[in-house]
Amino acid sequence: MSGTVSSSIDFDKRGKQSGYLQAGDSTNTSGWAMFNLPIHSINSGSGPKVLIIGGNHGDEYEGQFAIANLIRDLSASDIAGELIAIPSVSFLASFASTRLWADDTNFNRIFPGDENGRIPQKIAHYLATELIPRVDVVIDIHSGGRGHHFLESATMTWSDDKSYRNDLIKNLNGWNTRYSLIFPSHPGTNEQSLLPGYVASLGKSLFTGEFGGSGITTATSNRITRAALISALKSVSLLKPDFQSKGYDHQIEIPKREFIDMRNSDTYHWAEEEGIYQNKKKLGEKVEKGEVIGAIHFPESADRKPHLVLASRSGTIGVNRGYPRVKRGDCLTLIGDSYSDLSQLPE
Repeated sequence: MSGTVSSSIDFDKRGKQSGYLQAGDSTNTSGWAMFNLPIHSINSGSGPKVLIIGGNHGDEYEGQFAIANLIRDLSASDIAGELIAIPSVSFLASFASTRLWADDTNFNRIFPGDENGRIPQKIAHYLATELIPRVDVVIDIHSGGRGHHFLESATMTWSDDKSYRNDLIKNLNGWNTRYSLIFPSHPGTNEQSLLPGYVASLGKSLFTGEFGGSGITTATSNRITRAALISALKSVSLLKPDFQSKGYDHQIEIPKREFIDMRNSDTYHWAEEEGIYQNKKKLGEKVEKGEVIGAIHFPESADRKPHLVLASRSGTIGVNRGYPRVKRGDCLTLIGDSYSDLSQLPE
């Protein structure tokens, strides 16, 4: 229960509502202030309860657009259950085109939040204590932000709990994307401080996806994200099967499915120099161990040759660098093993 954040809408009320999560604030210009985070509710009564979140990181726009556009199209007659949607949970960072909030808070590293903390901590605490416990399913839509560019893909973090893993796999397929990326726990991170990790700790059904990046959107990434979101909502029987989105072609042809396993220790490739990074391989391209996949340039030096980055393993490029400026320790690219069937993945 949160004592510092409230909702202007009644989640138990039938029909469609738009309003705000309101968090108490005190600023340099207003000792008494209220931070307002837009939120939407569509409730038709009995059925699954689903929470959709976009803009977990501010510079990841695909989900923000997909959720906002879909909410405008939906009415209570289109669903069987309850849908709660926050299109842009870090919207101040979205305005700034930054991953983090202005106080350097990474919203995806602060769960379960703090009701007496700063605004993002208060919002995270409200999600953790009010909204996530209320629902059956959480959908968290990401992309690579400025720093990275992903294949538009469904994602999952591998779970040692076989029952929960099977639910993650079911949801992975529910996105109906061509590509799916399977990850280990995030390196150097307390998994339960992440929104998806916290959701998993409560045993809630979870969808995650990465739908592009580089801090931009394209017609293709927007179309794939919207189609995937509609497919996910239909897969949990919230969105009615005959729903057709107004003015959007969301029937995406999937020529084949490809599952890319990112759980190997040599999947991640890190910058060993500071400079400007050039990708030399395309997303989805197959590479061999030892092949040149990128180069770090040194524009301040007249005669220094670029530092070549070599593939530490054979496999498929699933993630490339977005923002070219890098320093030692920045992630450059991810290479994983590709499978045509998820059952082929090793335990």
